[in-house]
Amino acid sequence: MIDQRVEGRDIRGKLVTLKRSSPEQLSLFQTFLPDEDKYSNTIELYDAIPKYYPIKHMRNKRVNDTFLPHLEREFEHKGNAYRLLISPGRVIYNNGTAREFYPSFREELVEEALRKIACDRLNGVFLDGQAGVQFTLYELKKELKTRGHDIDIPDLIESLKICNLASLTVMDSSGKALIQSPLFPVLLIASKADWMEKPKQTRCYVQFHPLVTASINHISYRQYDYLTYMTYKHRLSRWLHKRLAHNYVQASMMNLYSISLSTILRDSGAYQAARGNDRLREVETALDELKAKHVVMEWKKSEKRGARNKIIDITYTLYPDFSFVEEVKKANARSKRAAAASELLSPPRAI
Repeated sequence: MIDQRVEGRDIRGKLVTLKRSSPEQLSLFQTFLPDEDKYSNTIELYDAIPKYYPIKHMRNKRVNDTFLPHLEREFEHKGNAYRLLISPGRVIYNNGTAREFYPSFREELVEEALRKIACDRLNGVFLDGQAGVQFTLYELKKELKTRGHDIDIPDLIESLKICNLASLTVMDSSGKALIQSPLFPVLLIASKADWMEKPKQTRCYVQFHPLVTASINHISYRQYDYLTYMTYKHRLSRWLHKRLAHNYVQASMMNLYSISLSTILRDSGAYQAARGNDRLREVETALDELKAKHVVMEWKKSEKRGARNKIIDITYTLYPDFSFVEEVKKANARSKRAAAASELLSPPRAI
């Protein structure tokens, strides 16, 4: 049922009015067990998209006064092959300067923090039928700082604009477009005068990617340890943690997890160093960090070699830590409860 309207201005100054609704699916998305505030949700398919660009010094690079080209990537999710086209976002500053950006790991952290804020029933909303979050810049900055990622307000605003302006096109293996959308299709942001005068009260709004709404509606998200995720030093560690949390639903010492080096490099969007040894070092540093965080107890590798004993690929076998197995069991139980509750929300089928 529609209960109110939300108004605000987008980054172009246009007044936008959105209708608010309160679907039960959003309540399920926000519901965790009591005293378990450390959790957030992974999103089906969307979190598998390698949408973040790793090389910071390339973010503003121009060639002969032209802007950044589109990026093309390939990835797989649950046995299906996809192609990704990333269109950079062009940010125009007050002095008239224009710069283009790919979404980077800074935007990844901002998006994760906003999704966690959306788990609060006062902040997470459905407007015009799409999932989003209402927040203050002060609240967002505080959340990131608490998790060890302090970002200045101007940089936060820049990140929000990049997510609003950069676009993702996901295609199947034949090249047919499945969905095209900015990371944040709608961004309503307060003016500088407003947030400087009342930083704790002046609210902004972000609409999440449509795949987030689809995951909420279909109960295809999974609970994961957000607090641990935000403490990782290496971005590849965060990617591996979230992949395990979402896909490794049968974690146990009797059911180990295997993943190849080529899969990690392809699906994570990680920077692929020119030297193979540097790639190995980055991946194994991330695995060691997962071990230090008690996500894996141990990991082993098996090398596949070709002509002249050259390494063609490596398969990593992960032994889950007992604490991670318990986290997976909690996530499985929550998914079952949410699915059961969702069945009660579904309209009766015609006979």
